[in-house]
Amino acid sequence: MLCRTNHRYFRMISERRVKESRNLKMFRDRVKHAKVSSKFILQILIGLSFFAFINFVINTREKIDVLQKKMEAFQVTANDKISQEQRQSSSHSSNSKQAAKPRRVRRSPNDNVMIAETTFTEGKGVAYTRWGRFDCSGPNNDLVYDGIAAGAHYTNTGGVSDFLCLHLNVSYRNGRFRDGSQGSSHIYGLEYQDSWISSLMDFSLIETHSTYQHSVPCAVCLAERRTTQLMIPGRVTCPQGWTREYTGYIMAGSHGDKHAASPICVDDTPQVVPGTQGSQPGARLYMVETRCASLLCEPYADYREISCVVCTL
Repeated sequence: MLCRTNHRYFRMISERRVKESRNLKMFRDRVKHAKVSSKFILQILIGLSFFAFINFVINTREKIDVLQKKMEAFQVTANDKISQEQRQSSSHSSNSKQAAKPRRVRRSPNDNVMIAETTFTEGKGVAYTRWGRFDCSGPNNDLVYDGIAAGAHYTNTGGVSDFLCLHLNVSYRNGRFRDGSQGSSHIYGLEYQDSWISSLMDFSLIETHSTYQHSVPCAVCLAERRTTQLMIPGRVTCPQGWTREYTGYIMAGSHGDKHAASPICVDDTPQVVPGTQGSQPGARLYMVETRCASLLCEPYADYREISCVVCTL
């Protein structure tokens, strides 16, 4: 009986040990499998990280290439623009240095007038009319054209209300004009009519030292790199920041004329149209004077001529 009990006991212990051994082996197998799986997952993660890094590097390189191309294109555009500006500046300098060639304009069958050929420099600016002169003032002013001032006859009650600067080198459309009076509006040359203004004007450019009953020249000028022009009556200086183009006196038709005309600022160093002397009935030009007390007698003075200045900005 005792022997059987011992045998059963030893057999149970043996089966338990075999079972424990199997369990231990299964545990070890699972642990080993888990290690292998973890290593495989780690390798996959490393591989994915590597590919992501390679993709990032490639994308970054492509972006850098695109940026470099844009910078190169911008540089080319900037260089082209600089070259164009330099060419324009060079062209402007060469044009401004060209001397004006004289040309002859016949006023009547019996006399000739020497007139300077107009020049023009490319570029932006503002145009103004210089009354009483054939030329423009200052190094940054270009002569667009020169001409003769004209207006309506002083006895007319209608017609042209303002003075015009007619081009000296007049042109007509081929076959599209009709000679002879058609009873329409007429225009005449503008003449200086004041004989007493020698003390006010500088006549150094006039051989006769007088403007009396001479025709009035004019010039249309272009002030480069400016956008605005202004005529200020009653002043000989310009506001701060403005450029003075010329000074003069306010002149207009007589108060006895049959029609009104807008006043103009006539240069105080005037010229005349050569070959024009003696009264030729047409448009007339006189000094304008102030009257008080409708104008305040301070600062204005009664019967005093009005100065003017033409400014650009």
